[in-house]
Amino acid sequence: MSILVDLMAGAVDEGYANAAARRGAQPVPTVVRPTAGAARPLGLRGRTAIGAAVALALAGALFATAAVATHRGNAAANRDRKQLVAQVTLQTAATNALERQVSTLSTQVSNARTSALSLTDRGAGLLSQIKQLEPVDGAVPVVGTGVRVILDDAPASHAAGSDGSGVIVDSDLRAAVNGLFIAGAQAVSINGQRLTAQTAIREAGGAILVDFRPLSPPYTIDAIGPPSLGSTFSSSETGQLFVTDHQLYGLGFTVDDHQRLTLPSAASVVVHYAKPLESP
Repeated sequence: MSILVDLMAGAVDEGYANAAARRGAQPVPTVVRPTAGAARPLGLRGRTAIGAAVALALAGALFATAAVATHRGNAAANRDRKQLVAQVTLQTAATNALERQVSTLSTQVSNARTSALSLTDRGAGLLSQIKQLEPVDGAVPVVGTGVRVILDDAPASHAAGSDGSGVIVDSDLRAAVNGLFIAGAQAVSINGQRLTAQTAIREAGGAILVDFRPLSPPYTIDAIGPPSLGSTFSSSETGQLFVTDHQLYGLGFTVDDHQRLTLPSAASVVVHYAKPLESP
């Protein structure tokens, strides 16, 4: 029992007791505990949580604003695109109607000219010359044997060179057309558009224009001429250059003979000068 009494009496070590006695001479700080319902000062953890919540709220607001703006922008872009497509469709229909009207009027003019020239012998001679020249200048459609040449850009698997080696350009079309005429072609069209002595083949903004009309690949060149037109063109210097480009750069190049090709008349044939006939 004496051991238990000693433990109870001397539970605090002597050193701790001396330190406690020394501190007893100093005022002990009073800890004020907040009462129920009183506001507590925020610690570092609390301020961090509130800052994170505010940042998340601001980020959410920014994302929501961006989503709304993107949605409105897409809607406006789709609306503008639909309006543009509608305008293009309307203008294309109007252009087609005008082309049909031009064709009808051209037929009427041709019939009236034939009737007027047939009244005299001299007029009949002029009419014969006109009939011979019309297929050449593209004033009338022509039908006959010929060749179809197709030029196309290299497929996506072939990377186009910085010099445009993988893309058909306006100079390629001009070379092909000139090569066909040298080989004996009498009439030529590109993508259904008849060429004349006044036709311009040029490039603008990355697009190839034929008489100011944009064309897109593949480019189909129909030419009417003698049965040997295809072989003569293929063996020419121009044809061999296209064969080399096909092998090196993957450009599309085919030459096929056709027993019957139909080329349309030119969209318009402009007369730059004329003089009246002398009286018979």
